[in-house]
Amino acid sequence: MSYLSASIPIQIGYLDTSFLYNKKPRSTGEWIPAEIFSIVSITKRCLMFNVMSEFGAQFARVPIHYLSSDGEPKTNYEIDWLQLWDSFSYYFTIQKFDYLKNSSAYIILKDKKKHVGKYLFTLDWCNGEDYFGGYSEVQAGHKCAHVFWGEGGQMFAQPNNRIIWRDSGAFIGLSLPEESKKWKPFGQEFSCEGLAHKWTAGNEELMYYEFKNDGEKNK
Repeated sequence: MSYLSASIPIQIGYLDTSFLYNKKPRSTGEWIPAEIFSIVSITKRCLMFNVMSEFGAQFARVPIHYLSSDGEPKTNYEIDWLQLWDSFSYYFTIQKFDYLKNSSAYIILKDKKKHVGKYLFTLDWCNGEDYFGGYSEVQAGHKCAHVFWGEGGQMFAQPNNRIIWRDSGAFIGLSLPEESKKWKPFGQEFSCEGLAHKWTAGNEELMYYEFKNDGEKNK
């Protein structure tokens, strides 16, 4: 688990030079090559990245919408289209899932149009020693963020319910069923020890202890 920042699979991309002059995105109309090597997660803010330029100047906390996979990105989506939800916590994990490696997907945009993306890696958040707020561990409110390069050159960070994965292999071959429009976020939380009032393992320190049904007297 990481706190605040962590290394990511290195991405070769471009930095909007508007960042260098404290200007709004695409104010300068120029992009410089950059290696994107780290990510920063701060609550109530978009994902940010640490990058290295080819002339040795390293830039920290570059917002997601100042980066591109192309020198001249073909799309210009606003930040709230690229990333629906701010970072949930300072505590997070980075995974490049083998199952999703190099996968493509349809990202469902706010206007319901589909934008093709190529999978890079995934962030998942949790509570930590210094932060217990937010929804990072609320079952129905939590979101992970799958990070993509979009086909237009912009970077996206999207939750599961905004992504339709594609697979040229044998498994994914069907469209979403009509009843998927009625699916709901799963909000139940379960604990294996939450039903301990029904059973007891006794108080003897035995390796092969036996459970006894204690439910009757606890009713």
